[in-house]
Amino acid sequence: MEGEAKNIESFIKDLNELRPPPAEIEEIRIIDAKPIGMRRFKILPSDKDTKLYSQIPPDFAICDFCLKEIEDSKSRFYRYPFHSCAWCGPRFTIIERIPYDRENTSMKDFPLCSMCLGEYEDPNNIRRFHAQGISCPICGPKLWLVDKSGGVIDDEDPLTLAAKIIDEGKIVAIKGIGGFHIAALATDDDVVLELRRRKRRPQKPFALMALNIEVASRIVEIDSKAQKLLLSPHRPIVLLPERDNSGVSKHVAPGLDKQGVMIAYSGIHYLLLKATRDKFLIMTSGNLKGKPIVRTNKEALRRLGEIVDYFVLHNRRIVNRVDDSVIRFTHGKPVFLRRSRGYVPRWLRVSLKTLKPIVAFGAELQNAGAIAFDDKIILTQYVGDVDELENLIFLEDALNFLVKSYNIDLSNSIFIADRHPQYKSRILAEEWARRNSGEILYFQHHRAHIASVLAEKGVDPAKKIVGVAIDGVGYGDDGNIWGGEVFYGRLKNLRRVGHISYNPMPGGDLATRYPLRMLIGILSTFLSDIEIHEFFQRNGLMRKLRSHREFEISLKLAKHGSTKTSSLGRVLDAISSMLGICFERTYEGEPAIKLEAFSREGEILDDIDIKIRRGSNMWIADVSSLFESIISNNFKPIDVAKTAQYKLGWSLGVIASKYLSNADIQAIFVSGGAAVNDFIIRGIMDGANGVDIIINSWAPPGDGGIALGQAYLAMARWQE
Repeated sequence: MEGEAKNIESFIKDLNELRPPPAEIEEIRIIDAKPIGMRRFKILPSDKDTKLYSQIPPDFAICDFCLKEIEDSKSRFYRYPFHSCAWCGPRFTIIERIPYDRENTSMKDFPLCSMCLGEYEDPNNIRRFHAQGISCPICGPKLWLVDKSGGVIDDEDPLTLAAKIIDEGKIVAIKGIGGFHIAALATDDDVVLELRRRKRRPQKPFALMALNIEVASRIVEIDSKAQKLLLSPHRPIVLLPERDNSGVSKHVAPGLDKQGVMIAYSGIHYLLLKATRDKFLIMTSGNLKGKPIVRTNKEALRRLGEIVDYFVLHNRRIVNRVDDSVIRFTHGKPVFLRRSRGYVPRWLRVSLKTLKPIVAFGAELQNAGAIAFDDKIILTQYVGDVDELENLIFLEDALNFLVKSYNIDLSNSIFIADRHPQYKSRILAEEWARRNSGEILYFQHHRAHIASVLAEKGVDPAKKIVGVAIDGVGYGDDGNIWGGEVFYGRLKNLRRVGHISYNPMPGGDLATRYPLRMLIGILSTFLSDIEIHEFFQRNGLMRKLRSHREFEISLKLAKHGSTKTSSLGRVLDAISSMLGICFERTYEGEPAIKLEAFSREGEILDDIDIKIRRGSNMWIADVSSLFESIISNNFKPIDVAKTAQYKLGWSLGVIASKYLSNADIQAIFVSGGAAVNDFIIRGIMDGANGVDIIINSWAPPGDGGIALGQAYLAMARWQE
């Protein structure tokens, strides 16, 4: 720009104050230049030879202005489900390549009509001038309703008809922004149970979508922090305490004290919900169990026909599939459980620069990958468990999209994998390295967890820190399964200085599915076979096993040659089963999640304790002593549940505090899937005498953030 100084200053001021609500200004660079006689405002065609990288925008929820127009009977956008403007609408899910121009998106299939083109070219139309995703009922995508065989049901208003069908108890697949949802009544027990049967999802909670914040507030308790998240342009699912009179079926989130709620974020969802009786519905991912979310009409009809009765389809192509993001509050702060729609693929600028591009493949469960270049790390959308082949292909596709978008030279890249020799993500990383003759690095799982927090907070890798990594599973340096670890030192050589005591896992992976096996393993460290048998009989646990033979085999494996684990997650599983809360894990983290919910109103007991002892070269929190103190007294189960979680955290906090005096930062960095547990975090803080506890906030502390830590660990190699 050029002009008088006061006008330029005014422009910079307006750029900050009058920018579109979702827009973020990352950096302003001012370079002096000679005037060239500019007289009018112009938007030039995008230059292919870019000097700076352009960040791919995430999807934004429909704004209030567009919402008002689709409700205005005088507007030409009245009841138009695909309405959007410069301030809202899909971005990442429709973009094929950067820069974000219409011809690079799936909206190129819909040439603008004369009215839309006039608004697109009008600089005075601030919401539609050069807004790449705009359209109207004349020129935009179309929506229709079909039965499960694909037969079109003629109706002028398919969304209102779909709402009527749902109110009658039917289950309907809805093609949305980043994939399909499955919609059903949340207030009818029979409907919810039928959905569970069809989806083969016996216990995992379903997400709810509400028309607006007023409807959501009838379901859950919403404070100012939660409301800000729910109404943000990102519109994540937020886990919040359920109200007593919510009206939601007990089968929506069995055994839990929270409901996952989001607010309608597109015209499609808004118009559907407005026509329903309850104004909120189950809105769960449209996928087969363990598979990626369905993206195309053809795929939906083929894969979801056994689950749903009808389909709401449209003809806008979804380029990048993306699930809804999920956030909960831990210790009063928002923490990701799943980072996806609304946030991906925003980058994180870190305090280091990489000499070569990096491609990180993450872990195995709840996975996401990442790329890194310059001082930026970009996570893919949530992928899921890559022990499933289709999710592994999804991971590769998601990484390829970022690689192509940012011109990553794979022949000059570093590839990063988890050290677990059997992880499919590692096998994929090794294949990419072979294919491109590139270098591959392997980083230990829990060090990557700690690195992910350090990357987010901009911590200099040269500084000595104390970290706690707590989760269900990660391959350790000694070949055992880790998951309750304390680290100290600089990032490049983090030293393990403490851990939860090793316990046998009878049957290996079977002990993660059937937590009573894990309980047998822990009890075998201090009780005889007869004492364990009597304990199971006395507490009614024997009949919760699949057979008496399972008890005998588990006991034998526990005493002779089981895999050993220091996992905090497995201890929580054992406690959950011991207290009769959960006997089979049907979704990731289920026993521990239900344990936390069960113990919400419990008290912390002084009589339950865990001993900390010094091993040959590190500190150990002795789980056997915790269980001894529990079973030797007759405490209320709710108090045992809360105290056990708290004391496990407390023991790790005590160990961590022993190294704080030599650390450069007086805080404990905590990550891993169990880092979202309120009682464990409170225990770590109290065990370390109130020191600051720093948890992930930009990425999930669980395995969805591992790739971030892997990339940062690789960057730290070049620090010196």
